[in-house]
Formats: sequence, C-alpha cells, structure tokens
Amino acid sequence: MEKDKEDLWQAEDITGKLMVVHRYTGMEMVLLDRLGDLRGTTPDFREESLSLLRRKRQALQQEDWTPFAGLTVIPLVQNKQLWGWLAADCPQAEMAENVYCLFLELSLQLTFLLWHEGEMNAMVRRHREQFLYDILYHNFASSDEVIEMGKNWNMRLDRPHHVVVVEFDRPLQGDRQEILLAELDKEWMSVLSARFVQPILMLLRMQLVILFEDSHKPPRSQGDLAQIMADAMAKVRQDFPTIPPFSVGIGRLHYSVAEICRSFQEARQALSLGRFRQPENGITCYEDLGVLKLLSHIRTEELDDFAQEILGPLMEYDSQNDTELLHTLEIYFQENESLPQAAEKLFIHANTLRNRLKKIEKVLGVKMSRADVLCRVSIACQALRIVRHTL
Repeated sequence: MEKDKEDLWQAEDITGKLMVVHRYTGMEMVLLDRLGDLRGTTPDFREESLSLLRRKRQALQQEDWTPFAGLTVIPLVQNKQLWGWLAADCPQAEMAENVYCLFLELSLQLTFLLWHEGEMNAMVRRHREQFLYDILYHNFASSDEVIEMGKNWNMRLDRPHHVVVVEFDRPLQGDRQEILLAELDKEWMSVLSARFVQPILMLLRMQLVILFEDSHKPPRSQGDLAQIMADAMAKVRQDFPTIPPFSVGIGRLHYSVAEICRSFQEARQALSLGRFRQPENGITCYEDLGVLKLLSHIRTEELDDFAQEILGPLMEYDSQNDTELLHTLEIYFQENESLPQAAEKLFIHANTLRNRLKKIEKVLGVKMSRADVLCRVSIACQALRIVRHTL
C-alpha cells in the first residue's frame, strides 16, 4: 500500500497518476474537468461510459449519481469549488478496500493538480483581461505601445477589428451564470476559430466580449457578420442544446486600436436596444438600430405620451374587445412589413393579416399607405417597447 502511494506521488502529471493506479488495480478511469473536457484516461476506459458522463453532465453538477450506477464517480472539490470529476468504470461495491483507498488518494492528488492549474490560468487570464479591459475602455496613452504589448498575446491589434458582445437574456441563479458563460466562451471559441484568424474572447461583467480581426478586401459588412453570428449561434445551440437564451450585439468595424472602444460601446448599445425588438435570441447590428438610437435618449414619460397619442385608440379597442391588434401591428413592423413573414409568426393566413391591418387603420383613423403615417406608427410601436422595458 505504501509503495503504490509513493509511486502515485512520484508521478508528476495527470496521465502519469492515472497510469500508476491503473497498474496497481487494473481499473479503467477517466478525468473530466468542470466544463466536461477530457483531461486524462486509461487506455481501455469504455467509450459508452465516457459518452454517458458527457451527456449527463448536468446530473454530475447536481450530484445526481442515478445515471451512473455502473461507475464510481468522485467530484473533485477544493475550497468549495468544483474542478472536475474522476470516474472508474466499475461500481464502488466491487472495489476492495485498499483499491478504493488508492482511488480516493488519486482523487485528492488530481484535485490539487486541477486547482493549481486553474490558479495559474486565472492569474494569466487576469493579466490578459486587464490588458483587454484597458483597450475596450481606451485606458492607454500610446497605440504603438498597446500594439506591441498585444503581440505577447498573439493579438494583431494593428489590424481593423469588429467587437461583438454576447449576454444571456435572463438573470441566472448563483454561480450558474459564471459557469455557463465559461461554457459559452468555450463553445464560441470552437465555432469561430474556424472562421476568423485568432478571435479574441474575454468575460467581462457577465458578458462575453469578442474581437474579430477583419482583413478582408473589401471588409465584411455588418450584415455579413450578422449572418456569421447567426450560423455560429445555431452551431452553439446544436452542440449545447441546454444553453439558456442569449443575444448578440455587433459594433461597427473600426480601423485603429484607439477606436476599438467605440466598437465595444456600439456593440453593447446594439445588444441592449436590440432587445426592444427581439427580447431573446436576437442578433442586432449597431448600424441597424435606426431611430432606436434616438429614442433611447428621450425621457420615458415623453415616449409614453407619444405612444399613447398615436396608439391609445388601438390599446383601448383591444381592451374593450379582447383583441390583439396592437400585438399584430408590432409583429408586422418587427418583420419589416412583410405580410408572409408576419402572418407566419402570428400563425394566421396572410389574408387574415390584411384584414387586421385594415381594421387597425380604421381604429386609428389613418392610412398606412402614407409614408409619414407609417413612420409615425412604427416609431410609436418602438417607443412603447422602450416604455414597457423601462417600467
């Protein structure tokens, strides 16, 4: 027993420690980190067992061992923080006492290795994120100096960059948001690395900030980038189906490191204001905000007065007749006045939508075929969304 523990201590890395216990016990084992990534395994750990652990990661996080009846799983916890899981491909009841003791000793040593690695990575990440924070908030005097410092992180800050901000659409409980953001960070990096040269990602105040170098000739438009983000979002959701709803804001392309801060603020504004149009799973470009940029600077009381003046009769009609004409109108504008798309979203026939729009014109006493009327009603709908979001 003392010999196996001594050999275990002598092994310096994860694979070495797993192989020491494998050699003494014959057990097949696997180590996953807290994001579910494979960190080490013995040669013949069953693929179906590994697949089970990965598929049921939520059960692991909740310490629900029911799905793992044929395995022995130990959560690796240090200072009340989870660092991963060690699993043996056999139930604890089949382990001899000395084998289980050695397995427990292995779990302690692997916990220390993951914790130490995490602390080192956190220190490096803090330095990197402080550097990026200074760029995003323009806390520097010399662009040339920042560009040179960026080379230490393999960042080519002399190139034009877009900034994209990603944020969950709903508040999440406890540390769940931080864990999910870390997982989202990993998923986005995996998806975007195939499309961009060294995308830069960082977590900042419960948001994921992404910088994209753009050396295309001509540069990508915001519409092109929005489509890439839509494809990436679909891939992330396919790979991570339990991810909560999240939205994306895209800043304009700027050509110097000193202007990255502008793209960052634009992306955050696009993210925030985009929710007035689409509360969840939206992708909004700054250049597409249009009148919302102006409305966001007007007092809520004035916006409410304007919305009531234009849309008040419609709201009153809906209240008295238990109809949803205002909702119909809002969807119509959200779908860029496309009858087929709005009808599909409302689950009605296009002719039904036409009849509703005629009814709306009658209630409001207007003709939306007139450009000035259409503009006024559309702005009133957007103002009403801002009022609802603010109250």
